[in-house]
Amino acid sequence: MAVKNISTRAQICGRSAKCHGGHSAVEQSSYISRTAMYCEYDGQTYYPKYSEDLVHSEVMLPANAPAEYQDPKVLWNSVENAEKGASAQLARTYKVSLPNEWSYELATEVMRDYIKRNFVDKGMCAQFAIHDSENKDTGQRNLHCHILLTLRSIDEQGEWMAKQRKEYLTDENGERIPIIDKKTGQQKVDKQNRKQWKCQTISTNDWSSKENAKKWRKDLADTVNAVNERMGMTENHWEHRSFKEQGLDIQPQIHLGAKASAMERAGIQTIRGNINRKIIESNAIILQAKAVYDEAKKSLISVKALASVGAKKVADAIKNEIVDVIKKVESLNKGRLSLPIVGGKYLRLITNRAQLQNPETMEQFVHNMGLTTFEELAKFKKDEVAKYEAVADDRETLFSRLEYIEKLLSVHEEQYAPYKQFNDEKWKLKGFARKLYERKHIGELANYDIGREKLKSMIVEPDKKITPKAWRKELAEIQEKIDATKQPYSQAVMRLASVEVLEHNKKDLERLLHNERSAREKQEQQQTQKRNRNGQGIE
Repeated sequence: MAVKNISTRAQICGRSAKCHGGHSAVEQSSYISRTAMYCEYDGQTYYPKYSEDLVHSEVMLPANAPAEYQDPKVLWNSVENAEKGASAQLARTYKVSLPNEWSYELATEVMRDYIKRNFVDKGMCAQFAIHDSENKDTGQRNLHCHILLTLRSIDEQGEWMAKQRKEYLTDENGERIPIIDKKTGQQKVDKQNRKQWKCQTISTNDWSSKENAKKWRKDLADTVNAVNERMGMTENHWEHRSFKEQGLDIQPQIHLGAKASAMERAGIQTIRGNINRKIIESNAIILQAKAVYDEAKKSLISVKALASVGAKKVADAIKNEIVDVIKKVESLNKGRLSLPIVGGKYLRLITNRAQLQNPETMEQFVHNMGLTTFEELAKFKKDEVAKYEAVADDRETLFSRLEYIEKLLSVHEEQYAPYKQFNDEKWKLKGFARKLYERKHIGELANYDIGREKLKSMIVEPDKKITPKAWRKELAEIQEKIDATKQPYSQAVMRLASVEVLEHNKKDLERLLHNERSAREKQEQQQTQKRNRNGQGIE
């Protein structure tokens, strides 16, 4: 099992030049959500630099936050307006890496739970956005999450609270300690002639504690490992400890920053990028076992590729419009296809998206499905959508019933069954003995009545019977039915995701060729005009 160090970066967003997490909370919200936003504080409209990598964006609020803060524009403008200082701290930015193997739906579900537990349940307002970018040179995907967190608590009236409060220091008798003027020996007074007392500034919450960064990082690693284990993705173990804490004599990579990252994505090497490449090269020498593993993996891929050569030779002899597009995109896009991250309805449901960028994989899909034209692809998509919707509807019904039965059993086991014996025992007694038993077990009997009424209110069946044995039997039957739908569901999703990738690359290629044709026609037109002017003797 390979060990991967989890990547996190927490910074403060504030108006001071020392705040490297950004200087406007509205700007940061615009950046992570890929949405244009107007900032009331500085009067600027912030426009996102990118849009094609956004997977999901969402605001999460604690119970006492105003409902209108669900709109990020309202939330972060309120944060800006609550701060008056020129060097005020506005928000905390937190960026975390996620397994590239996760589906977008899974990443969203996991991060929503993680953010609720670590931030929202503590009283913070949070906006998170999941991005999936790609290194243009290596093709390596980078699934990650940006989190923007408030620094001020919200009171019961939904108002922003002060970040700090003043607390007077007291002596052993509980009396406030005066500030003594060393020259006069008398208690100091301020300009309004008010006496001055020793005091200290206390934070109104503990969100800025240095220990939090460690707790958040460890919880993220534990969460990722738990989810991977549940999903059967046990190739990697995510580690929250630094290389030094693990006793490894290797260097961590340095932070690139937004500008360097953008340049690297565009295939332009930067100084910081080159430093990281040197670090990677050095670490590769130290971790020779990893290099051996990678070589073995490459050899395995080569064997699989060779096995399909025979089939490809026959397929290549047949004219195929879709394959032609794949080959053309492959030649223009450094040997891989691009992904429709924003518009990919089915793509977001699958895990290993990078495989759909492999031209050989997509050619094999086209041949296996017997497709030769995009007209056939459109009909194939229509048929697959019908299959997907049918099985998806069945699964939604089954999961809804499963959740209902699980809730019934949960209430039964926690709030009903533990007290049922007291009710049964009561009815075995008569007269004074029953009354004495009721007084002795008044709490248990009251809990029984509460649990029984709650179960009765939850049961949708007309008879309202409490039948845990029948519920457990039905639960097992539902799970069997769900298991039976997994294969047709995943097959339909994978096929439709493949179609989305092919359609996206066809449109992308058409756009690129159109731009090239327009540029060529414009150049020819300019040359023609120049020749005409020369022929007429016009300089």
